[in-house]
Amino acid sequence: MRHTLFLLLIITYFSASAQINEGIKPIIDTLCSPYFSGRGYVDKGCEKAADFLTTHFNELGFDYKNIYTQEYSFNVNTFPQKMQVVINDSQRLEAGIAYLVDAASAGGHYRRLKTQRLALGSVQSKEQLLQLFKQLNTNHFAYIIDSLDLLAKLLHTNRDLILMRLPKGIFIIPVPKKLTWGVANWHNKACVLYMLESYIPDDFSSIDIDIDQRYIKHSNQKNILALIPGKSDSMLIFSAHYDHLGKMGSTSYFPGASDNASGTAMLLMLAQYYKEKKDNRYTMVFIAFSGEEAGLLGSHYFIEHPLINLNKIKFLTNIDIAGDATNGITVVNGTVFNNQFDLLKIINSQSNLVPEIRSRGKAAISDHFYFSEKNIPSFFIYTNGGKGYYHDIYDQANELSLNNIDNLYNLLIHFYSNL
Repeated sequence: MRHTLFLLLIITYFSASAQINEGIKPIIDTLCSPYFSGRGYVDKGCEKAADFLTTHFNELGFDYKNIYTQEYSFNVNTFPQKMQVVINDSQRLEAGIAYLVDAASAGGHYRRLKTQRLALGSVQSKEQLLQLFKQLNTNHFAYIIDSLDLLAKLLHTNRDLILMRLPKGIFIIPVPKKLTWGVANWHNKACVLYMLESYIPDDFSSIDIDIDQRYIKHSNQKNILALIPGKSDSMLIFSAHYDHLGKMGSTSYFPGASDNASGTAMLLMLAQYYKEKKDNRYTMVFIAFSGEEAGLLGSHYFIEHPLINLNKIKFLTNIDIAGDATNGITVVNGTVFNNQFDLLKIINSQSNLVPEIRSRGKAAISDHFYFSEKNIPSFFIYTNGGKGYYHDIYDQANELSLNNIDNLYNLLIHFYSNL
């Protein structure tokens, strides 16, 4: 049995490798192009990506009756146009490089506000903090907050709850090394900037801000599902989220190459493989989720309004961050579904596909989560490698090595063929 499995792996390896190497990069390049605006909520970036996926499934030969679009909506905070920050009357900072606007931030126009550091060392309770906020003169000062995380820990809360209580005005949070953005479903009164310390001069005395912010209620989004009927109505599923963070202002956007154009491209390549295979033992399902970056909203909606019979799912593999497997992969739920994890490791060891397979327990960090909460066997697989670009403007297509991604592709195919 093991000898037969090994031969199967060797025979199919070269054709699969050629296919993935030729196919995955152009898809990533396309999804990361300016046309898709970071696959977010400005310039209809996410909607354009949904249309691209639907068209791609059609071009792969999927019957239109087996392509499903699931529409739903959620609220989201956006920054569609002006994004201008000038310090000391002359130094204009570039969004994404020198600073980020908090995802839940308000916008506004502020001219020549003086800067002042906000002393939080004496705050010992939430009541004292709120009293301090009431005393701030936000009409004349922009306040620099140095120890927000430390304060949140002291008060047994989190930074978002503190930011929600800030009054209308400008607040600057210095960041020592890396700027990381996100998506918010709410908006605050204050305009909050995360600014790299290297861009904050010793004589930082004033700031001018012109930021356009728009809170969208009921932003319409889509999950895309494509299905290949098999010899059995039991289903094997691959999933990946195609949304990302979008744009901050009219010029700065977040391409999201690793997260998750790479996983979306892998999903489409796997769909092509099983569509061409024709004699699939199980019904093969491919789901492209939106709303992941906004809080796993697309997969949560799907699990509550399923387009398929959840009881028929034999296994689901969610692919998120699949651009560089130099150091192998990590399998979330690997410690939960032990038999399937052992099978994955056996297949990998027999053909030496990826350098290492690490195991993690349950984690609510991608779209597998709500499936596993319904006791549906599922993995979330992500790759270990790359330059560390994550939720920033540097996560670009040309920064992905795609090391061992062809091997991951083969590993996934042979894992499913042995379930």
